[in-house]
Amino acid sequence: MPWLGLIRIAAWILVALIAAVTLVPIGLRPVVTAEPSIERFAAYALAGLLMAMGYPRHGRWILVGSILLAGGLEFGQTLTGTRHGRFDDFLVKAVAALAGAVAGRLLAVLGRGRPDDATCR
Repeated sequence: MPWLGLIRIAAWILVALIAAVTLVPIGLRPVVTAEPSIERFAAYALAGLLMAMGYPRHGRWILVGSILLAGGLEFGQTLTGTRHGRFDDFLVKAVAALAGAVAGRLLAVLGRGRPDDATCR
């Protein structure tokens, strides 16, 4: 895939931005919509999608990493003075990341034109 390097860079930049926005003091958190769950879902779904497309041979690790990222950042919020980690926020983030990763996996397979079991490792 000729765009693989750019997809990987975009994925890691997005993960870094998600981490920063999740852990900064609440007053510095950017607000895009009136509903934070929509913002969470969109960010994590896009991160899962880009990671799955950028690393098509690491599907299982992307799924596990997506859940760990969501959980780790929610826990990290409990260590800050102005944020709070909540289980329902974790669920939104984890489901979104998994949905994005599955969609990215499907797009990677379709882009190749044939499924390849070796890419699911």
